[in-house]
Amino acid sequence: MSENKTNINWYPGHMTKARREMEEKIKLVDMVIELRDARAPLSSINPVLAEISGNKPKLIVLAKKDKADNEVTTSWIKQLESDGCKALALDLLKDNVSKLISDACLDLMKEKVAKGKARGLKHVEIKAMVTGIPNVGKSTLINSVSRRKRAKTADHPGVTRNLSWIKVSPDVALMDTPGVLWPKFDDQKTAIILALCGSIKEDVLPIDEVVNYALNYLSRQYPELLKKRYGIEDLSSPDAIIAGIADNRKLLDYEGDPDFDKAVSLRFREIKNGVVGNISWERPDEDNK
Repeated sequence: MSENKTNINWYPGHMTKARREMEEKIKLVDMVIELRDARAPLSSINPVLAEISGNKPKLIVLAKKDKADNEVTTSWIKQLESDGCKALALDLLKDNVSKLISDACLDLMKEKVAKGKARGLKHVEIKAMVTGIPNVGKSTLINSVSRRKRAKTADHPGVTRNLSWIKVSPDVALMDTPGVLWPKFDDQKTAIILALCGSIKEDVLPIDEVVNYALNYLSRQYPELLKKRYGIEDLSSPDAIIAGIADNRKLLDYEGDPDFDKAVSLRFREIKNGVVGNISWERPDEDNK
C-alpha cells in the first residue's frame, strides 16, 4: 500500500455561502444544537461552527451511536458532562428523538423559560440552530423530530444546502443548516477520521492512506472484529491484512495473485458503512491528536 501522504481537503463553494448565512441567522436563535459523530467526537468538532455560535448555550448530540462502540460513547458522554457540557447520544432512527431533544433544550434553557413565565408569558418558545459537519445526521434528526420527511437525507455529505425552520413542538423550533467543514485541515489525521465516518466526498480521498490508517487502528483496538469479518489471523501489518482479505474474498488479479486495489476498495466501503462492526475512532482516555 502507498506510503505517500496526501493532504485531504473538501470545501465546495456552497459551504462559504452557508457560513455567511449562518452568521446572519445565529442572532435569531436562543441556543445551538451541535451534532457530532459518536465515532469521532473530537474530529467532528468544527472550529468554524464554534466561532459562529459564540457564547450561545449549546447542546452536544453524539449522533450515530448505533455505529459506535457503546462503552466508548458512554465514556465520551461522561467526559463531556464533567467538562460542564449538556450532551446526549442518539440513534436518530430508533430513539424517541423528538422527546429527548425537546427535553434537553428545555432543560438547557430553563432560566429563559422561568424568566418568561415570571413576566406573565404563558408560552416561551425555544429556538435552536442545528449545526454539524456534512453527513453527521442533521437532516435525519430534523426528520425524526418533525415525524415527516421535511429535510432531504442521503448517506453522503453535501445534501442540505439551504437554511430552513422546523417546528418540533409548541416549545421548540429548530433551524436546519447545511453541513459545513473548514477550509483546511491542519491535522490530516482529523481528515482521515472524517473520511472513515463518511463526511468527506470519496472522490477526493487517497483511499489507500485512509485504509492504511484504519487497519493499523483496528488491529490495535478491534482485532477480533477484523478476524471475525474476514477470517484472517495475520494482523501484523496493513499489507498482511489486505492480502488476507483479498485471499479470503477471492479478490484476485489476472495472474491469480491477491488484488490489493480491490481489497482496499472493499475494506474502505465496509468500514465506512459500518459492516465490520461498531467502531469508535476516538477514545476519551487516549491522546487522539
